[in-house]
Amino acid sequence: MKILQEGVKDKSVIVRINAAKGLAQIGDTQGVKILYEILGTNQRDAVVASLSALNDFGLLTLSPIVAQLAQSNDPLIRTEVYRLIVHINDVACRNILIKGIDDKIAKIRRLSYLGLEKFNEKNIIRDGLWDIDPLVRIYVAKTLANLGEKEMANFIRRELQSADIEIWKQGIIALAEIDDTSAIPLIKGLFKDTPWELRIEAAEALLIFNDLQGLGVLKEGLHAQDPFIRIEAVRVFKEHQVPEAFLLLKEVVRDEYINVSIGAIEALAQYPSEDSKKLFIEMMDAPNNLIKIAAATAYLRS
Repeated sequence: MKILQEGVKDKSVIVRINAAKGLAQIGDTQGVKILYEILGTNQRDAVVASLSALNDFGLLTLSPIVAQLAQSNDPLIRTEVYRLIVHINDVACRNILIKGIDDKIAKIRRLSYLGLEKFNEKNIIRDGLWDIDPLVRIYVAKTLANLGEKEMANFIRRELQSADIEIWKQGIIALAEIDDTSAIPLIKGLFKDTPWELRIEAAEALLIFNDLQGLGVLKEGLHAQDPFIRIEAVRVFKEHQVPEAFLLLKEVVRDEYINVSIGAIEALAQYPSEDSKKLFIEMMDAPNNLIKIAAATAYLRS
């Protein structure tokens, strides 16, 4: 707790935000209060980081300041607001989400359609099948499939006629999330002669099907030369239950790239054990404050 309490007083706003998030995650209301205070400032990067922290914490209600920021002229701030309200089951979010489907930023449109699923707005969501952006169309098809619409798997497959890697990444995850098991052979075929980022996504898609055939790809991804591939591999371990997670992740908690180290610590927090607690204690002596805060938060949550 001392590390987090000292962190919220640090001169670096990013350190303060991460410490505040840690406090919020262990149930200390001081953390949420600090994050909301930062939302009221004019520091764009700090506001975006605070919104992201609130999203990680799992905000349950829509506050007036978040609703106000949904109207920001800054696309990064608006995007983080929509990432946040997608998960808030509050009727007050409905009008914001409906407004978002006309936003000029495609990611906001994607999030808006996704968020409207909980309000069962089939007719409104269906219009998104004709959006100019293919990723929006994939999100819409996935959302409609979740609401019982037929033929959405075939719609997503047609989008995969593109050579765009991002479309393939989102498309195969969407097929997995709507449980289109006929897509499994297609996904497994992506482990050969494809970019690393697509292989990681294919491994994640298989995990959604409870298929471990992509575990070897994830193991290799943890040690890839590109730190962004390592970050993506760690993210998969964080978001999905993976066998051998502790043995694999403990090797990368001391990664030279800070975001890999932090991601590995946060992922290990999903696999509580006495061994992971010992590791968190060791990492609380790390020279970097952000790593210390991640380790202290993980320890206090375990």
